[in-house]
Amino acid sequence: MNPEVFPIDLTVDRDLVGGVLRAILHTILFYRVYTNVKPKDVDFLEITYAAIDDPEIEKEVNEKVKQFERNLESHASQKGQYIFKKNEEFNTSPKIAVMFHEKRTKKAWFSKSEEEICWEQWAITIKTIVCRREIDQLKMRKDMNKQLNYCLLNIIRFVNEKKDHIPPITEDNKKNPFPYQIVIPATDDSWGSMLKRML
Repeated sequence: MNPEVFPIDLTVDRDLVGGVLRAILHTILFYRVYTNVKPKDVDFLEITYAAIDDPEIEKEVNEKVKQFERNLESHASQKGQYIFKKNEEFNTSPKIAVMFHEKRTKKAWFSKSEEEICWEQWAITIKTIVCRREIDQLKMRKDMNKQLNYCLLNIIRFVNEKKDHIPPITEDNKKNPFPYQIVIPATDDSWGSMLKRML
């Protein structure tokens, strides 16, 4: 079974990467975690988005955002990309993925085991820009507001329109029936090689 893939590509001011990534991850999880959730509103860049009011999810998202930012910093400093005199795009496009799984019972001759099958993945690629002048920062912030708003609306549109690939919920408990992973591939990994390792 091949998972449904939803690509997200954004160009982001380096200073806004954390907030943008948090908004995207929280929006995806809000619409794909199938348990009773307590919602909360979060404001960022004059946009209000919904998130799950859960300390564990908040902690995991924050840890992944920090890891993503550390990888970005590490890669940028290795390439000497902080000594530009004007606005510059980074040559790499860091990636992060959110993958949702279904637990299935795998039967063998004399035993049973559980396996996780990926049924959906969100492939997020972020190209970063360092704005040096204040006028460029203001312009980028305005553009980022439009990009992020469009991105979040697309996520909502995808989850409302694309439902055929979602497995049936077979357990009647309070836990999320579909475990998820937030994965950051190595900088030299392609989407394909990362996903083969994960599947």
